[in-house]
Amino acid sequence: MSNLYNLKQQVLTLLKEIERIESLQSSDSETFPLSELKQRVHQYCKENGITIDTFCELATISKATLYKAYNSPKSAKRSTIESILSVLGDYQLLVARCNGN
Repeated sequence: MSNLYNLKQQVLTLLKEIERIESLQSSDSETFPLSELKQRVHQYCKENGITIDTFCELATISKATLYKAYNSPKSAKRSTIESILSVLGDYQLLVARCNGN
């Protein structure tokens, strides 16, 4: 019975930690899902007065690679996403569980 109690306590501790992490993520306005990648790139180009070609040069990726990332961001290579993020600013790629929405 004590093993069951210990397991229950561990689960409760993990749930509290998950809630803490989720609250940190929801309060961070600088996070965005990969589905918004195209919007973010276009916004960056507009704000900085550069073309998509120039953006690709800065990210050291081809235009075709950028468009592939737009169309299928979840299938894009990690290195491609990180190259794009390096141009957008001080971003890092994070992995999070979807909340089903």
